[in-house]
Amino acid sequence: MAIKGSLSDMDIPSLVQYVCNEGQEARLHVQQQDQQALLYFAAGSVIHAEMDDQIGEEVFYQVLRWQEGVFTLEPAVAAPAHTITTPWSVLLVNGLQRYDEETWDNTLHEEDYDMPENIQDILKELGEQVPGFIAASVVGMDGLGIAEHAATKVDVEAINAQMTLLVKLVDTTIRKLSPNDAVDDYLLTTERAYFLVRFLEGKDYFLGFAADRRVTKLGSMRLNSRIYTERVDKALPH
Repeated sequence: MAIKGSLSDMDIPSLVQYVCNEGQEARLHVQQQDQQALLYFAAGSVIHAEMDDQIGEEVFYQVLRWQEGVFTLEPAVAAPAHTITTPWSVLLVNGLQRYDEETWDNTLHEEDYDMPENIQDILKELGEQVPGFIAASVVGMDGLGIAEHAATKVDVEAINAQMTLLVKLVDTTIRKLSPNDAVDDYLLTTERAYFLVRFLEGKDYFLGFAADRRVTKLGSMRLNSRIYTERVDKALPH
């Protein structure tokens, strides 16, 4: 039986993750206004995408940006071709990173910001920009927080220390596995929340913030982390 829904309720990244984790053969029909696209799945992978006269990964990256529209997921539909070999998790990361970078380069660099008086004000503004915002903090690599802001009662200080240990462990592991790669951010996903960490310049401090994944968009979180990390970096004394 086909599953129908709205992208405002379940976005493309969540749909892709769901279908691939299920490992089923399926076709996802997505429509945004007058645009339509088809994504095909098999054995836990995205194997084909088509839109108009385009096929392959570039179609997937375009559809990944759609935030409005409707979808129909049809099980047991075979793909007419096999044009995508990249693992689905890599497709999602690459696609969201592309979207963030293009949006940042094309629009946000052109905007001028009046610097708030302190980092606390920046975090408060971040909380206003992110749907489902839970908490945010700027933390040194010694685990001590510089500033924090929470929408609800949260023990941010304890979280800061724990996240610093986790960030150090992950950073060390990545350096050993791939010493030449630059990491943009670290994402921790739970059943109900996203926690995103981005280093400030020099990697002596990081900005970490959490939001309800049922409300927020991961692409929007990544975009805001880029914006506000730069603003915090400028506000810090050097």
